[in-house]
Amino acid sequence: MHGSDAEFARGGAVGIARHMDDGHFATSYTFGGALGRTAAVLAAFIVPVVLGVAGAAGLFGTDQVWQRIAFVPLGLIVGTVYGYLALFRIAYRLRIVDSRLHWRAVLRSGSAPLADVSEVVPHPKNYTTVVLTDGRRVHVAGVHDVWPFLNAVRRAAPHVRIKRPFGLPTPRWFGADG
Repeated sequence: MHGSDAEFARGGAVGIARHMDDGHFATSYTFGGALGRTAAVLAAFIVPVVLGVAGAAGLFGTDQVWQRIAFVPLGLIVGTVYGYLALFRIAYRLRIVDSRLHWRAVLRSGSAPLADVSEVVPHPKNYTTVVLTDGRRVHVAGVHDVWPFLNAVRRAAPHVRIKRPFGLPTPRWFGADG
């Protein structure tokens, strides 16, 4: 097994692929550890606010008072939006149980029958999108270490299209299976 294939088989550098065998098959995927996820959620709230305060203090070369004042509400708005996404909309865990796909965000979870999953799209910007037949989308943190889980999806629900965008490295074993 090559170095990058070995990293994928271990669940990657960040994510944790559980219940995996030598066939690169994982029935669950979790992005990062609890500490890393907590830090990401806090950063989603805090960083935009800190940048807003820094802009208000004139650290970005803003000379006029109205420009400085505009940074604070902008930071609050961006922090609120990113915080909402981090808490409710971006899942960090996927599981296949029986014939259902379950996902979990920090303060929200959901599930759908595997028959309702039409497509999975890993994106080069470190997130994966699960598209359901009714048009709903589930955004999942992580992409580079999700391949063993996608292999399980491919085996459990062969109708699901798994797109591999240009520029996104995929493990050699994933392409060989389908």
